[in-house]
Amino acid sequence: MIQTNAPIQYWRRSNDTDVVKIEVRPDEVTPEGQWFLVIDWLMSNTKDAFFSKRVFLTNEKIDQTETYIEANYDLSGLTRIEREKRKLQIALMLDTQTNLLSDGKTIYEREPSDWEYTEDYIARQLQLEQENQENLSE
Repeated sequence: MIQTNAPIQYWRRSNDTDVVKIEVRPDEVTPEGQWFLVIDWLMSNTKDAFFSKRVFLTNEKIDQTETYIEANYDLSGLTRIEREKRKLQIALMLDTQTNLLSDGKTIYEREPSDWEYTEDYIARQLQLEQENQENLSE
């Protein structure tokens, strides 16, 4: 989904460094909103999650975020499933870069610019841009 753009020290008790990848998965839906599972992975170990937590978003917050994303990001050319996944990725990036700690840093004491989309996101964007170019030249 998203990841640090360079290896970081991810554990305060050691000097170990790695790229941290963060994934969000939809979870339980309630009448008031939805739970999401946020999972932190190390790129060197994608079988065992490093950290995870459940996060609840109200229907109002979900609607606001979705409206913002649809108004500011091009989701054309994506299937419904791809659009929903992309919205989750964008929402995760927006939350990570703007929901700052008291010292103005993001999680893992990083700057907002220290985060990037994962390779699968970037590869699909490039594919869509190429398809759009081909369609324009026809």
